[in-house]
Amino acid sequence: MSNLQSRTDWDVLVIGAGSAGLPLAIKAAERGARVLQLEADHRIGGTLHWSSGQISAAGTRLQKQHGIDDSPDEHYRDAQRIAHDTIDPVVLRLFVDHAAATIDWLMDLGFEPAPGTPVAGEAHEAYSTRRYLWGAKAGISILEAMRPTHDKLVRDGRIDLRLQHRMTRLLVDRHGRVEGVAASTPDGDFEYKAKNVVLACGGYAANPDLWRKLTPKVPLCSSVNPFSRGDGLVAADRLGAAIDGSEKFLCTFAGFLADPRDPRSGTFLALSPGSRKIWEIFVDRKGRRFMQEDHPSIDYRERSLLRQPGTGMNIVLDHAILQNAAPITLEPASAYRGRFGKHPAFVKANTLSQLATKLGVPAATLRKTVIEYNAAVERRFDRKFNRQFLIRKIQRPPFYAIKAQGITVLSPAGLNVDRNLRVLGKDRKPIRNLFAAGEILGFGRTSGNAFVGGLSLTPAITFGRLLGEQMLKW
Repeated sequence: MSNLQSRTDWDVLVIGAGSAGLPLAIKAAERGARVLQLEADHRIGGTLHWSSGQISAAGTRLQKQHGIDDSPDEHYRDAQRIAHDTIDPVVLRLFVDHAAATIDWLMDLGFEPAPGTPVAGEAHEAYSTRRYLWGAKAGISILEAMRPTHDKLVRDGRIDLRLQHRMTRLLVDRHGRVEGVAASTPDGDFEYKAKNVVLACGGYAANPDLWRKLTPKVPLCSSVNPFSRGDGLVAADRLGAAIDGSEKFLCTFAGFLADPRDPRSGTFLALSPGSRKIWEIFVDRKGRRFMQEDHPSIDYRERSLLRQPGTGMNIVLDHAILQNAAPITLEPASAYRGRFGKHPAFVKANTLSQLATKLGVPAATLRKTVIEYNAAVERRFDRKFNRQFLIRKIQRPPFYAIKAQGITVLSPAGLNVDRNLRVLGKDRKPIRNLFAAGEILGFGRTSGNAFVGGLSLTPAITFGRLLGEQMLKW
């Protein structure tokens, strides 16, 4: 049975205490708002515990200290170039115009950029200007910068933080205005009311059922915060909110399911030619090579994999490569080699024909593929894909393969918002008193159909800060 929380005069009700929720609560409390913050986890930080912590902005103090000329207009053009003009223009404009102030604020709080940053590009396609940075502890560096201020506001009673409180639905008054939320808590179900409700509770890539509904064309293989269950999307959808962007999905290259029964057990493989030489070949489900395995562009590699059915591929090698190449898994060599024949994704066979059978690909095609590749190694030139690293033929049994696929690290679909971050209904009109920030907007909205450096985490922090600092009224 639901009980009505006695206090119903909250100015701001924040759902989530992660990348967007923390700066929002801090700034709203500093403006004098009565803030209630509900978090489903037993700790604050959300996806910051999982994030690589990459952020970007144009016109920061840090850039000026390094003599780097940059502007929001240049950031806007650069981001759309990398994302093939697929980023929501309203959201991107709002972000680039306020991103520098966000990073300056983080540095005021004690955030320390990693040595050598900012850079133009590192993990993703490069910017044309050095505006991309991170901290030594990845996402934790940002959490540690915000935590002391947030903790003090909680201790002082200016933020009422409730952990292990999971929102179950939005409350609406008789005029159609959002007036609060219902939540399940360790002490039962309660209702909380406020003048402003902000959904900052993340994406949905830890919810297989919701993933199938919102992103049906891509099988889930995720490595994300287990609390990314889409609670905010489900609640907003019941009020007629517009949810879009699933077509802007891009997988991360690449990995496997540690537990084949759990689509949330995605585990990364070391397949970047920038950090590990690629000795193996990648073949599709018909046994053919489909890309240059050591191409320097991560965007090329990710899109090549995305075009494969189910974002799947087979990594093929032989005994000599297994013994001499660096491990593909992020574990000791002995553990990596011991996986073959014991894990469903790690296949071992005495002949290429047997390997093909175990992979479910035509044996004749796989044999032809390997023969052609070995010829390329022999002549030191790959006519088919212009591969550069040609060090060993695949010829010494036993033969091995890893069934790999694209990894999901972010949710593509999300809520549509206007430039004031008000949640829009399917009629394009704002749902009154309901706002959103962070991954709940959808990765596709802030970064388009590409991984643009810093355009997931930095918009979340920026939009949370903007809502708390100036957008919310009470």
